[in-house]
Amino acid sequence: MPTAPLLKRFIDDELGRAPDLIARTMAAVVEQLRRPRDQLLASERQHHFDLVELLQQHAGHFQRSFVDALRQRVLAELEPTANATAAPSGPSSLSGLQLMDEGRVESDIEISRAVQQIDTGTEWELRELQTFTSTLRGQAHTTAESNPLRPLAYAHALWDAAGEVTDKPVQQAILLRVASAAMTPLLRMAWAAACSRLESQGVEPSIYRTVVLAPGAGAARKPEVDVTMPGALEGLVRSMPGGLPATSSAPSTPGRRGATLGPALEQALARIEAMLSRLPERSGGDAAEAADGADRAGTPSSRLAEFRGSLLSAADETIERQIIELLSRLFETILGDPMLPQPLRTLMGRLQVSALRVALRDPKMMEVHEHPVWQLMDRIAGAAVGYPQAGDPRLAHFLSFCDRLVDEMLAEPVQDAALYRRSLARVDAAIAEQLRDAQVAARGAIATLVMAEQRERLQRELSHRLTEQMAPIRTTPVIRRFVTGAWARVLAESFTLYGEEAESSQRVLKATDHLLWSLRLPDHPQSRLRLLGLLPGLLKELRAGMELIALPADEQQAVLDELVEIHSEAMKPRARPAAAAAQPEPTPEEIVRRMRDETVEPLPETGTPFSDSLIDLGSMDTVPAEWLPSGPPAGGDDAAAWVNAMAIGRHYRMFLLGRWSHLQLLWRSDSGQLLLFAGEQPDSTHSVTLRALERLRTADLLVSLSDYSLVQRAVDGMLRSLATLR
Repeated sequence: MPTAPLLKRFIDDELGRAPDLIARTMAAVVEQLRRPRDQLLASERQHHFDLVELLQQHAGHFQRSFVDALRQRVLAELEPTANATAAPSGPSSLSGLQLMDEGRVESDIEISRAVQQIDTGTEWELRELQTFTSTLRGQAHTTAESNPLRPLAYAHALWDAAGEVTDKPVQQAILLRVASAAMTPLLRMAWAAACSRLESQGVEPSIYRTVVLAPGAGAARKPEVDVTMPGALEGLVRSMPGGLPATSSAPSTPGRRGATLGPALEQALARIEAMLSRLPERSGGDAAEAADGADRAGTPSSRLAEFRGSLLSAADETIERQIIELLSRLFETILGDPMLPQPLRTLMGRLQVSALRVALRDPKMMEVHEHPVWQLMDRIAGAAVGYPQAGDPRLAHFLSFCDRLVDEMLAEPVQDAALYRRSLARVDAAIAEQLRDAQVAARGAIATLVMAEQRERLQRELSHRLTEQMAPIRTTPVIRRFVTGAWARVLAESFTLYGEEAESSQRVLKATDHLLWSLRLPDHPQSRLRLLGLLPGLLKELRAGMELIALPADEQQAVLDELVEIHSEAMKPRARPAAAAAQPEPTPEEIVRRMRDETVEPLPETGTPFSDSLIDLGSMDTVPAEWLPSGPPAGGDDAAAWVNAMAIGRHYRMFLLGRWSHLQLLWRSDSGQLLLFAGEQPDSTHSVTLRALERLRTADLLVSLSDYSLVQRAVDGMLRSLATLR
């Protein structure tokens, strides 16, 4: 849909004011960082001092980065493209597969906190601005999505600007927190002024019916009536017009219902069915156009409202009128929910008369939430909302199946719980088949993660063994960390990619033995001669190994410099006893001749050679016992339990890569440490570590889409609508 010219002009004007906004923000940030903070630790005060200097040195970079990032994100929201932007690769990438670990989600958590800071501090101004942007978009009601100038865009721009000033994550986080707090009052004034300018230009705010928040924004509100609780649905029925007073001592199941309905009520239902059957058909890629046609011809919601009076007048029993009131209002709320895709609302509208027939004949439907009618509605909606992109072929395929299913259901002569139970089983089978298709499509990513987990287990074993071998060796901390850390990664990477018996892996093994021997070099001329011959090949293999794991160049150079110093010292002859001091010092030529004349001894070893200690990859089915956690996590036990209970095939809402996304869990590794999710775009995946998910859950940035069912949403919306009418 093309952007409305008035909205585009307004956005361009606001973006033109961004340089002044960030300049004033930076001045406030510098002032805030300079204030004495007695409660801060010395390291924190140092970070504040460093940030003040960095902001003064890179003020231009900070401001330009913010303006450019804000413009890019706002324009992307203004004119979204069908294709999602690929996530940048980084240190955690696995051959192109982005692995989100605990460290990488920390930036998402900081951004979400900044969003909350701005959103809370500008709540009223932001809501008012949304009423104007909805008008500029030509909407009749207000939605949060109508305004591209959202807190998320500003928080992202601040994070990007912080990255231009410092590369230290802790300083980036501090700068984002201080900057978001400093920018909040400035945005409040800026958005209030923007509303005043629009009003002075004659723009009238749209009808303020509701603000639909972006998925995941804000905390979930506790439902007024929990439909899963016993008696909740019966209580809703009794509360409908014509029902018994709330204080009545009458039985909880008023009235009676038989297997057949009265003639007048049956005729009224038949008329509505005929009306609904004449709505435009939906087919393939024209589903959206067909849905628009349904709106123009008369939506299922408007048909139900039109015939509610005739249904009520045709009902013979009080309980029937109560059920008609409740079901009609519930379906009106469902069909008017702007968070649901239009094809899904149309699909639910086709079920309303069938569901009403079951409710009028089956007392159980108004007694338990586990009735097949409610379950079918929840299951269809739960699967559909997991695909938020309107053009997603997975959504189109699922809704096409559901359309055919509803056609068959409505053709059945008897509408009852058994029919819905059979249909529920078919929907579950279709969902399971779609999950299998997604898992098959993600086989490459799963294979990569399996290899990554295998590599990690092997690296732990190798690091443990290298630590044992390095224990008696006196060397520098840099070399000790390199051997037990980076070089263990080199070994694990080579064995995983090529196999332990491959020539390249054998070269790495040999280099490991030579490196360990060179670090405990005996004070003997033949040892120094041996080292002299080994060094060229050893350094070559070390460089190749470091390149294999993409070790940063500065870390490579630091290791090589340390080794040069260690080996240079080892090549020098040690001091001799005083009795031999009177002997003339041999010339270098004599030393070399003597070393060549001596018999070269084999490489000395202490204990089992390192290459003999390796574990066969095929035998590593689980993480070794000594590497398993010895106790519960330090914190967030509830989050850990919740993440461990995440089920394959379920859809989740997650704040990942700086935005809320609907993701489906496809696979969990045997150890449970790596999980793979299907993305919002077809054939896209996200791999996340267990600890990263626990951090997101602790920060309220990970929820299940099934936590809030369609029926529960409809009940909450209906009760809010009724409250406004009183």
